[in-house]
Amino acid sequence: MTTSQRPMTLLEAVRASLSHAARYNPGDVVAPAAVLWTDADGQWRPVVEQLRGMMPELLTLGEYDPAKRTGPAIWLRTVIEPAVRAEKFPDLAWPNGTVPVIYMPGVSRQPLRAVEECPDALKPLVELQYRGAVWTQKNGKDWTVRAFLVNDEEGLGLDVAEDKLTLQAMQGALSQLAVTPAARLRGKRLEAEDFDKLMIGDTPRDMLLWLGDPEGTRGQWDQGKWNAFCNRCRQDYGFDPESDGEIVAGEKLGQREGAWYGVWERFAESPTLYPGVPNLLRRAKPKDLFVERDAWPDEAETMEGGLREA
Repeated sequence: MTTSQRPMTLLEAVRASLSHAARYNPGDVVAPAAVLWTDADGQWRPVVEQLRGMMPELLTLGEYDPAKRTGPAIWLRTVIEPAVRAEKFPDLAWPNGTVPVIYMPGVSRQPLRAVEECPDALKPLVELQYRGAVWTQKNGKDWTVRAFLVNDEEGLGLDVAEDKLTLQAMQGALSQLAVTPAARLRGKRLEAEDFDKLMIGDTPRDMLLWLGDPEGTRGQWDQGKWNAFCNRCRQDYGFDPESDGEIVAGEKLGQREGAWYGVWERFAESPTLYPGVPNLLRRAKPKDLFVERDAWPDEAETMEGGLREA
């Protein structure tokens, strides 16, 4: 696929690839009954949620919930039939000629191949791999997120590192990654920091918001943003919000060493935006006497009081 032909986002690329898997020649063969999308690790769940609004034909294996186009294998096997769908599930509609896609989180292709060993709950879908298609790589393996990102034919043709931190950050940022223009991601090797920045573009601001109200701020962030924030704290600021907590961070902020000086400058520019930080600094002040007093509110107040008395 040439650069000009590539979809603009991961979301568009996945949709195009699924459509390609469903292609057939009406003059030669019968339309595939369905495209099976196996995903052993459930990596694609965030993307599937975003695709629902774009693909009315997207169904999901899971607990019975017709409103979300989700249900067990026997139900899925039934609703892909146009006559049954029209009679019993009129709300499950998609354009004529469109091949339904069945997303199967937690299921790899192997159980479907080994028919005799296949769990009973999946057996209604086994024959669809013969009457339909399976969305896989050319080598027959399930598409992982990274494999699709780096694939130059069906995917985005990106350069993505393989280390553990990068893969974790990539997965954590997947909902945002899915809608990020691919042009912004090309031309360099993507590592953990690049994916984290998709979730938290302004780390000093987020740091100060969290320091001022750790519980409240954490409650406002989804798991993806929290994971990205923790990654950046560990990598850039030398502390772990989960294991060290805000007191350790408050002490580092007041000491203003290394990267923390930039966070301090951000706070000093607009302290009223972060009303909880001064109280944290009071609680986090180290006990030794050799500290820069202007960084600690109670010390600064003592100095001001002394000047007034003089």
